[in-house]
Amino acid sequence: MDSTPAELKPYLEAEKIRQKRKDAELWQAGIYETSATFTAVANALMGKKCKAEYLKKPLLESAEEEKRKQEGILSEEEKKKQRNALLASLQLMQANFELNHEKGRQDE
Repeated sequence: MDSTPAELKPYLEAEKIRQKRKDAELWQAGIYETSATFTAVANALMGKKCKAEYLKKPLLESAEEEKRKQEGILSEEEKKKQRNALLASLQLMQANFELNHEKGRQDE
């Protein structure tokens, strides 16, 4: 009761932060519910032709993954996937080269 308005300011700021956090949580819940509803309705109406899918990853996980990609920080699994993709690409290039090189020899 003896506090001045200046002493109460940090409590007001803390309450504003709590409200923003709660608002963000409710917004995320709405995104998940919307995705689930859309997927269910699309599957019911379109059947096997439907390509609608529920969110594959939580929103925060997707955002963190995108941030890591932008910063160039990759998990071990992501690095392994990239190495495998590079290896497959190089093997394809080698096979194409060998096919074209054999063709050139046969023509001579």
